[in-house]
Amino acid sequence: MIHRTVLLLGLAAAGAAQAKDIKLQNPSFEEPATVHDVVSGWRALQHSGEDAYEFTTVGDIFAKGKRSFRLTRLKEQHYGALDQSLPAAPMAGRKIEYRFQVRTRDVGPGGFCPYVNLTSNTGDVLEQIRGEPIVGTVDKWKTVSLTLTVPTDVQNVVIGMLLLDEGTVWADDVSLRTLDDPGTKPAAVPEKPKAGKIFIP
Repeated sequence: MIHRTVLLLGLAAAGAAQAKDIKLQNPSFEEPATVHDVVSGWRALQHSGEDAYEFTTVGDIFAKGKRSFRLTRLKEQHYGALDQSLPAAPMAGRKIEYRFQVRTRDVGPGGFCPYVNLTSNTGDVLEQIRGEPIVGTVDKWKTVSLTLTVPTDVQNVVIGMLLLDEGTVWADDVSLRTLDDPGTKPAAVPEKPKAGKIFIP
């Protein structure tokens, strides 16, 4: 029994050692805005037209540290999004997990969701993976996550969050990590996205 316990503990430790955090810019939204970024280290964008969303960080609601990101739709628009792009090379052929904490208020039926874009060396979106949409009000912090395997012929991995309807969303404590060791079987290159879907550039 002792030998079996030691073996199980060893396997658990080996499994834990496989996970490795990928460094992100301003993952807990503690850094102040800059001249170029409303939310430091992140890209804020919307479908088109005049400003229809408020992108900001706030200090009254947070899951970690002293601040969180808040996104509010001010007028009707197709989508508002916040994202961050990272070189795919350290993640190529590996399984990754993207996760963060979220709260919502009065989000419409279009929902809010996390997403990951896989882009080519020309910047084209090869594939977009979305999490389960959240609607309505979530008044306690909830963990949302996406897990996928990054193909080997991908230039960048773009992690983001997407509001497709009215409402307000708070997000905090973002993380990205690999879940397996290098040298696993490479993933196939994804097909081009089909027409008719919204793909964040």
